[in-house]
Amino acid sequence: MDIFLFLTIIVLGLSLYCQVQQNPATMRIGTLGIFIVIGIVIFMCVFFNTPSKNFKLMSQISYSIAVLFGILLLLSMVRHSWKKSHQLGLPLLVGIYLTSLVALSQWSLWWLSAPWLMLYFVWQFCRFIVSSVIYGYQSKAPTHGPLVVLGGGLAEGYKVGNIVDQRIQAAVTDANKMSEYPVIVFSGGQGDDQLISEAEAMRNWSVVHYGVPLEKTQLENRSRNTYQNLQYTAQLLSQQPFTFYTSGYHVFRGVLLAKKQNIIAQGRGGFVPLAYRIPAFFREFAGVMSMNIRRQILWAIVWGMIAFIVNKMMTY
Repeated sequence: MDIFLFLTIIVLGLSLYCQVQQNPATMRIGTLGIFIVIGIVIFMCVFFNTPSKNFKLMSQISYSIAVLFGILLLLSMVRHSWKKSHQLGLPLLVGIYLTSLVALSQWSLWWLSAPWLMLYFVWQFCRFIVSSVIYGYQSKAPTHGPLVVLGGGLAEGYKVGNIVDQRIQAAVTDANKMSEYPVIVFSGGQGDDQLISEAEAMRNWSVVHYGVPLEKTQLENRSRNTYQNLQYTAQLLSQQPFTFYTSGYHVFRGVLLAKKQNIIAQGRGGFVPLAYRIPAFFREFAGVMSMNIRRQILWAIVWGMIAFIVNKMMTY
């Protein structure tokens, strides 16, 4: 048993390495990473001969924590969906689900099965976090090609804030290391409460504070979100590959959005304080889930049905 588990972990590790080398912009990396962690935990329990009583207790505690965390993730997605579209579909579905947990609590089969739905969102969140972290670590500084800095809002309608400044610094640092100074595209339109476009504000800031040559800059000043940042920039650059710079927590979603549009781009992240990065990951996860909302709802329903069938078989 020990040898089988050990060999399985090795195979999963090799598969993870090959996937990272082949295509790091995929959630499959997170799937493999989670299976490796689970395999290591089981291996340690078997290796140290953990009593079944203790293992069962650990499983029960983990299950309870996962369900509570899943509810938090679900509410986070509802909040993100409402802020983005103000549509009642998802909030209504979640409201019905949470209400049913209380209203049907006397139905033991439902009470046992329904919380499993939360495990689905925890599973997806773990996949996202692992994939995001690994992508960030394997991302290499570019040696050629244009660089693109994504906007992220302006202070007082015209000032570059600290978060966006870190994105600019990351791009300028990589640009200074390249043998030929690259074109830097600043991407971001003008919001209703902004005095100038984000692209113009970032370009002005980089020229004044970091000595970026003005003739090496271009502006993409139509976009209003990350999807458009990438779309309009790719058009501006005639679809040539590029490296984009955003906040560290936002890189992986940006890569997935580029991939969705068949844009060849890699992402690099600027520094973000840990206190800000943790809540930001919740927003990013909600954004990733909303990229394929119908698929997520379908898989969540399938997950719930499987839980219902399994618990029914165990009950009788």
